[in-house]
Amino acid sequence: MDKTEFETALRSEGYRVVNSAVKPNLVAPNHCHDFDAKALVLGGDITITCDNTPVTYRTGQCFEVPAGRMHAEHVGPEGVALLSGRRRTGPLTVEAFESDLRREGFDVIHGGQKPCFAEELHAHDFDVRIMVLGGEISVARDGNCVTFKAGDNCEIPEGCQHTTQVGPEGVAYVVGKASRRVSVN
Repeated sequence: MDKTEFETALRSEGYRVVNSAVKPNLVAPNHCHDFDAKALVLGGDITITCDNTPVTYRTGQCFEVPAGRMHAEHVGPEGVALLSGRRRTGPLTVEAFESDLRREGFDVIHGGQKPCFAEELHAHDFDVRIMVLGGEISVARDGNCVTFKAGDNCEIPEGCQHTTQVGPEGVAYVVGKASRRVSVN
C-alpha cells in the first residue's frame, strides 16, 4: 500500500492522521494507549512487542495496535518515520496530548499569544503540534484558513508555509516542537 492509499484508508476509518519521526534507539517499555493506532513505516524500522512476541516492521510495512493493548516499542538504530493514524473513542485530553508529544520526541511548551497577534507568511524548520487551551487562533495554509478553539489541535509540519491570527481574547496553548533534521558531519 502506498502513502496516499494508506492515508485515505485511515481517514475513511475515522483515524486522525499523524506524521511522525522517532529518534534512533528509543525504547518505550510496556504500555498501552487510549486510542487505536495504525501505522505505515516510511523509513527505518520499529519493533513492537505484544505478549512477549517481538515483530519488526520496516519501510513499506503496516502495523496496528488497538486501544488498551499492552505493548513495548523499540526504534531501530536509524530511527523511524511513520504515517500513522489515531482513533480515540472520546475527546483528546490535554494530558493525553502531552503524553503523545513526549512519546514522539516533541519538546512540550505551555504558552500563548496576546489578543490580535498576527504572523506573516513563514515556515518553521521543525514540526509543530498545537492544542488550544483557551481563546482562539486561525491558521492559514494551502489556501485554507481554519480557526482552532479550546480543545482543538492541529499539526504544522516542517516547511509548511502558513500565517497565524490570534483572536480578540488572545490564545493559550500547549505546543510541541520537534526537529526532524539529520545533521551531516
